[in-house]
Amino acid sequence: MAQPTSQKTGKNLLALPSTIAQHSLGWIRRILPRLGHALDFVDTIPLLKNPIVRRFAGVLRLEWLLGLTGQVNLEKAEAEVKKLQQQFPNETPSQISHRLMVKKAIQAGGTGLVTSILPGFAVAFLALDIAATTALQTALVYEIAAAYGLNLRDTARKGEVLAIFGLALGGGNALKAGLKFLRNVPLAGAAIGASTNATILYSVGYAASRFYEAQIQEASEVPKTETLKTIQQQSEAYLNVAIAQQAIVDQVLAHMLLVSYPEKTWEDILPELKQLQLEPSSLKTIAAHLKSPQPLASLLDQLNCDFAAPLLAQCRRIAESTGGISQPEADVLNAIEQKCQTSFIDA
Repeated sequence: MAQPTSQKTGKNLLALPSTIAQHSLGWIRRILPRLGHALDFVDTIPLLKNPIVRRFAGVLRLEWLLGLTGQVNLEKAEAEVKKLQQQFPNETPSQISHRLMVKKAIQAGGTGLVTSILPGFAVAFLALDIAATTALQTALVYEIAAAYGLNLRDTARKGEVLAIFGLALGGGNALKAGLKFLRNVPLAGAAIGASTNATILYSVGYAASRFYEAQIQEASEVPKTETLKTIQQQSEAYLNVAIAQQAIVDQVLAHMLLVSYPEKTWEDILPELKQLQLEPSSLKTIAAHLKSPQPLASLLDQLNCDFAAPLLAQCRRIAESTGGISQPEADVLNAIEQKCQTSFIDA
């Protein structure tokens, strides 16, 4: 019997490299001894002396990201961008950047915890590794820089990563969304919710695209302070949209849990979810929807296609973990895929 379209597409989406996940455990140990040197390096970058950048990057204590910038595979990043540019020769750098974001979001949706001491089914479903996904986000910034024709080996790129993360996530909306963990050095093996990860990835990606667009237009490595302020304000506005999408994704994930584990009640599921220490906003949304789910069709009507791509990958992962895809699980996967079929094909 032929496989449902969602099964075929899901397998393609999840057949992605695991190199980053395999190496994420050691990077924090390697960069912590060099953090003092990293702080010295920060002070030498003109961009990071800008008051807007220092304000927002400083809120998040982002110096540890310098350790990740040194581990980005530049050849692979350039090859990824070149492949897309050849496939879509008439697209602008902004459009290529969007495709890069979708690809990274799908990849993150299929990335599980590197290690776990947490029991039960919940780990495999809703938790992603912060170290691994942050490495993906950092690589995304480099890829977007390449889409705009910049030299990835220029040391300025390292400072730009810190600036872009700060502009994207250093404002009040990130903290309102429950992303307080961004203020600390993330621990290897620590978990992040799938919906929150998508919010961070797209926020960083869009900020990077705006940053490099401004850099090219102004013909300056350091955009004007007013331009940086505008990028930060746009990022705050985008986060409002992303936070709303985050809630919808959490509700659809709850739907998937219910059809994948029909024998479990929300009282059975919730204690295991709490052990993941997900963001309070996500946990509250999932808990409420497990107890009183909204119609799936209504949720999908509100779903942005950017968020549908990683959601499909994550739901596919939930379904496969049960030992086989049931008809109710296939129905959910097909519904998500039909919502934004073009996004999955292009990605």
